[in-house]
Amino acid sequence: MAKKAAPRKTTTRSKHPREPEAFDRFGILLEQAQKFCAAVGLHNDLIREIVKADSDWAFILRIDALLETASKEIVRHALRLKVLNRVFQNDILADFVDSLPINGRTSIVKLLDAARCPPEDIAFIEAARRVRNAYAHNIKLVDVSLIELIKQRGDRSELLRKLSAIENYVEADLIAMYEKDGRFLRFCILDATMRVLFFAYHVALKPGLKK
Repeated sequence: MAKKAAPRKTTTRSKHPREPEAFDRFGILLEQAQKFCAAVGLHNDLIREIVKADSDWAFILRIDALLETASKEIVRHALRLKVLNRVFQNDILADFVDSLPINGRTSIVKLLDAARCPPEDIAFIEAARRVRNAYAHNIKLVDVSLIELIKQRGDRSELLRKLSAIENYVEADLIAMYEKDGRFLRFCILDATMRVLFFAYHVALKPGLKK
């Protein structure tokens, strides 16, 4: 009696091959923002604390302080002197940068442009400082939400465009969305802030840059 042939081994392929992990843009920005904070002596959880701020007033003042620190680090790096392949940076230049205002004809914002900071980041930094000044110079606004403050201003369209980083939108619809959930506007501002911190860390503070 002939032996039956052994069954052939078959291999089955998954109908749903494993897809590469999604690109975690926010996670990467957060990680680099935390590295920036560590490099300038700030604690690691500062970004998360800012997100949880009790009011938009506290949120925007802290965001602006972070942006100012990052901006000055970028400008300090750009103002270093290079002579015979050696890089020099002294206290006089550092003090000069610290004395500059953020906005204006002779300002940090003007020097950020010279330091090749992306134009959209410069526009965001300038807009954030305008909102910060509105809060800081009028204590009556301390309990006013960010979107309500922006709505009261003559430059509201410009502020919305620079703070939101959304290419195409209907202004009335965008305002209605922010009014419904102010966390969305906070998220847009936080995302843009971390983008600035990312740039500052990699052009000015990353280990090895000052060699």
